Amino acid sequence: MRYLLFTYQANLAHIARLVGDLTDDQMVQQPHGLVNHPAWTLGHLAEVSDFLAKVMGLESTFPEDWGELFRAGQRMPPGGDASAYPPRKRLLAELTAQHARVADSVANADPAFLAGEHPAEKLKERFPTMGDLVGHVLSAHEANHIGQIAAWRRAMGLAPMARP
Repeated sequence: MRYLLFTYQANLAHIARLVGDLTDDQMVQQPHGLVNHPAWTLGHLAEVSDFLAKVMGLESTFPEDWGELFRAGQRMPPGGDASAYPPRKRLLAELTAQHARVADSVANADPAFLAGEHPAEKLKERFPTMGDLVGHVLSAHEANHIGQIAAWRRAMGLAPMARP
């Protein structure tokens, strides 16, 4: 798990670099029809981390009034009204807080729990064990959205943010 936790932390640092120079108005722009803007993406990643924390037995700390705004597959796609989204700094703070609690939970997880079968029938086919779900959320899921933000930056005409 140490390697996954390293990746999860590196993902967070990369996300912070990708959005660090953006204004709140830029965070919701949808150039060339790109739907998932950075404001939605950060909120979504925080919501998914909170979901993982709940699956691992923790209480939800995700802001209740953000739920419908950031859930994947919501009825309304992300929109371009900056006033409908929390500011960039608040989104980054929430994502950072969710990362910290998930990382702590994963670091202290019982190996038998991680090897155990995923309890949700809907997700069991894709993620047979809890460890499979944890591995996906900490790596591939975030990497997918990091790529979206990087592509979004290019579509906005902004400079790419190289990894250190």
